[in-house]
Amino acid sequence: MPWFWIIAGPNGAGKSTLVESGVVHALVGSGLTSLNADVRTKQLLDTDPAAADANLRAAIETDARVVACIEQGMDFLVETVLSSDKYLDDIDRALSLEYRIGVIYVGLASPEDSLERVALRKATGGHGVPKDRIMKRWARSIAMLGRVAPLSHRLHVYDNTSPFGPLLIARKTGPHLELLAPGRIPEIDAVLTVPEQT
Repeated sequence: MPWFWIIAGPNGAGKSTLVESGVVHALVGSGLTSLNADVRTKQLLDTDPAAADANLRAAIETDARVVACIEQGMDFLVETVLSSDKYLDDIDRALSLEYRIGVIYVGLASPEDSLERVALRKATGGHGVPKDRIMKRWARSIAMLGRVAPLSHRLHVYDNTSPFGPLLIARKTGPHLELLAPGRIPEIDAVLTVPEQT
């Protein structure tokens, strides 16, 4: 059974850093096709620095490649802020084709942390994101985590707020979800905790 991995989290959380450092591949294995719209945007801008539509083109291409990977039964991962429901249909299609779904979520304690990380990234030559978009995406990303977590076969949630590196705060294998560090990011605890039925 193939794997569809989603590497998600708010802007500036450190998703790409975890991929590049090997942390993600230690969890998911190597040899997966890796999709990242930010990387594709950079490739497009390297070819044509004046391409005003590079972000949009990269997003469209990445979405198309996700669909193609699913239809071809490939093991792959995609990096995303996960601030919209656009991957829910892809997950449903993948599940119908007997995929296993894995999610690695890299969280930050507050939207202000996202703002600081993106500002630092931009100051060192990385890409920026408008402040209002960062603020909205932080909450929407966590809300979407609550929607994709129940669909996943494996889930690893990290708090990457500390400069000392990510801390695993929740994990799920099969149906069993554990909160390993409750209270670190209460908003994440809230979307992962199912209220008891009365």
